[in-house]
Amino acid sequence: MIIQDKISIRQFTLLTFLVMVGDMILIYPPLVSTLGKNDAWLCSILGHPIGLFLIWILYKLHQTFPDLSLIEINRKLLGLWAGSVLSVGYLFYFSIGAAVCIREVGDFMTTQIYLNTPIRVILIMLMCSLIWGLMKGLQPMAASIELLTPVVVIFMLLLFMGLLPKIDGSHLQPFLSIKWVHLIEAVVRAAFTSFGELIVLTMILPYVMTGPNIKRDMLLATLLGGMLLSALLLFSLLVVGTFMTQHNIYTSYALAQKINIGNFFERMEAFMAIAWLIATYFKSLLYIFAFVIGLAQLFQLKAYKPLILPSALLMFALSILISPNVIFYTNTIMPAWVDWDITVSFIIPLFLLLIHRIRFGKSKKSQTTPERLPT
Repeated sequence: MIIQDKISIRQFTLLTFLVMVGDMILIYPPLVSTLGKNDAWLCSILGHPIGLFLIWILYKLHQTFPDLSLIEINRKLLGLWAGSVLSVGYLFYFSIGAAVCIREVGDFMTTQIYLNTPIRVILIMLMCSLIWGLMKGLQPMAASIELLTPVVVIFMLLLFMGLLPKIDGSHLQPFLSIKWVHLIEAVVRAAFTSFGELIVLTMILPYVMTGPNIKRDMLLATLLGGMLLSALLLFSLLVVGTFMTQHNIYTSYALAQKINIGNFFERMEAFMAIAWLIATYFKSLLYIFAFVIGLAQLFQLKAYKPLILPSALLMFALSILISPNVIFYTNTIMPAWVDWDITVSFIIPLFLLLIHRIRFGKSKKSQTTPERLPT
């Protein structure tokens, strides 16, 4: 194996939770409410069973060859050439995913906090921290996740508690007012924009310590992440209404600005920004890590660290070129991203499981079937 480090199941569970929420803390409410409108909270909840089924598929794909990553499984099942082509497609997905997360940080910081700072300055600072994290390796990354995940959870709970006096149940009326077609589309978007991006975990699963509860903890972490996002969407609708949730790019940040309890407990947007930056940082880190590891496995290299700096420079360039501004990103990239998530996290894994069933299922069945004695 190209990596000798192993992380514990608890560390992997926390990593799954952070990748699940990630950049979705800010952009999830407008993504789902665009189609779901005031019923978006229901669409988000209905998307949980679909998302859990998706995670179960990804885990079953990992179980086919527990010691191999997704890139290695592709070549094992499809052969050298077809497997390599599919692996290149996944590496492209990981690189674009990392570039999008990095660009989201740059757009948020330059439009909400550091208004006069060039975006390249913010991106360079972020890339330096990402390179440092990649050079340290998998084990220090997992240890820092154990330290910082409680910070994200506590800040999100403070946000919900501070918004309780601001909620207005009339914002959810009328109930089930949208067309069924839009309801189904909103459910699919809610499921795949959050759960679908966890395909990147298949690059980390071979380096997780074995245990009997890894599937249970993985499903539980994704469920808790989905519940957090659904609660965030529900509070957005209850506090600012459907229109503002749809059209405000950073709805969660705007929600934190509305907190004011006794003119003392107020202006929580800094805590909200910190929680989002922590989650987005580790999601970006994992995407770049998956790209670097996958690239080393594709070319059968003995070490991956020499690829970190060139890969980071590539991500920096992609984050600048991927979108001219945040409006283009939200209106053009994100709607098409759902179809990409469906393809890479649902359709292709099902196809790979089918190939495994055809190629290896019959041989295992013939080995377990006892020979019939002559009469």
